[in-house]
Amino acid sequence: MQTQGGGIIAGIVIFYLISTTVIGTWSVKYSKDTNRFMRAKGQLGTYLIGMLLISEFVATASTMGTSQAAFETGLSSAWVYISLSVGFILYAFLLAGKYNAMQEYTISGIIGQKYGEGARFIVSLIAIYALMVVVVVAYTGGAVVLGTFLNIKTTTAVWIIAVAASVCVAAGGIRGVGFANLIHFLFKYAALVITAIVAWRLVRAHPGSWESLPATHFSMTGVGISQIVAWTIGNIATVFSTQYVIQTISSLKSPEEAKKASIFAALWLAPLGFIAAYIGLAARALFPTIKSVRALPEFLKYMNPWLAGIVATGLLAVAFVTILACHLGATALVMKDFYMPLFKPGEKHQIQAVRMLALVLGLLPVPFALYVPALLKTVFFARALRASLTVIVLFGFYAPRIGTKRGATIGLVLSVLFTTIWFVLKDPFGIDNMYIAVATPLICLLVSNVFRKTSPRGPRPLKSTAGEAS
Repeated sequence: MQTQGGGIIAGIVIFYLISTTVIGTWSVKYSKDTNRFMRAKGQLGTYLIGMLLISEFVATASTMGTSQAAFETGLSSAWVYISLSVGFILYAFLLAGKYNAMQEYTISGIIGQKYGEGARFIVSLIAIYALMVVVVVAYTGGAVVLGTFLNIKTTTAVWIIAVAASVCVAAGGIRGVGFANLIHFLFKYAALVITAIVAWRLVRAHPGSWESLPATHFSMTGVGISQIVAWTIGNIATVFSTQYVIQTISSLKSPEEAKKASIFAALWLAPLGFIAAYIGLAARALFPTIKSVRALPEFLKYMNPWLAGIVATGLLAVAFVTILACHLGATALVMKDFYMPLFKPGEKHQIQAVRMLALVLGLLPVPFALYVPALLKTVFFARALRASLTVIVLFGFYAPRIGTKRGATIGLVLSVLFTTIWFVLKDPFGIDNMYIAVATPLICLLVSNVFRKTSPRGPRPLKSTAGEAS
């Protein structure tokens, strides 16, 4: 990026960072007890929740990663977001209303109702593990952006992001995260649209540039059917079992509002895949010799400082929106499933404890943030971990008589073990770790069902505390 206008860009980034942090912490007066800190029931509208549902998924890895993948393999990288949109449509009709009606705001609590405390404990650990992996990736991606525009070391940038996010979550809870993430969402959407327009103008100024691209780059299956299926399974499963999604859905007043918010999220997500993919395609056509990771940032060189400043803050917002969502979800799980059962604090001590936990969990990933492998692959590894939870949830709601508590618990433990090993081994035999994450608990449930003791009634299905969801 040219140094001319660098001061303007840096100033916009600094102002944005301070402003959004202040907005997030301003909600401290509305989160004076743990219930309002975690849920903010009825305080956030349907369409605001719809935007917030997207928060975790429009991440640094999946945004810049989609453009990077489009640079390398073409338009088919848009499936990263298309499959998320499909996931939210299915979520709207299968689970959103049911989750809302259950009056339960943790994935572990929902699964624990059917499969017992052992499964609840394992699910909570898996979810916390997956969320912290995503936070580590987001710290890394955000630090690269912040370090570039402020001309500071990546290590320093990681600490700045971690402290700002931790303060926002600890002070504002879900309401603070909600309003901060609304701003982040709008800026990151604007950043992608602005970059796509700049790319379009540059392509128009260089007639024939598209002709240099291979035909496969314009195919919706260029990345490979197996990869598309893995992305689709992973994204649908992640939507179904993400702690932050469940937490935000539970803050709505009714199952019908939950369904509307989910459909609204789906409509916003679908275009993002094509916008990000177009940017990657244009970068390949215009700058074929650059590294693919530069597919999106390269266009900053061709913007005036004010537009570049907006795009820079948008790229930073992409990281923050993910961090805040995952951070809040992990805090809810640790507080409800570990701290409260162990220490049984009174209400006054609960709110103090949850704020302290938020600070600790925000700073814990910092040492790991500089040692992350490929961003998009790492994010999908975290989504694979949560895919196993989705298998258990769907069986709990729609096939409650299949499987046993022990089978579910063993399946979850083995799923984490096998999926992690498969990821570390870099997906042997070309089999994506997503398939391992889904197949392991499924097989364990089916096997446990074969060897179960016969019961005339069988296990009870998951039910809401407020009647059947619409």
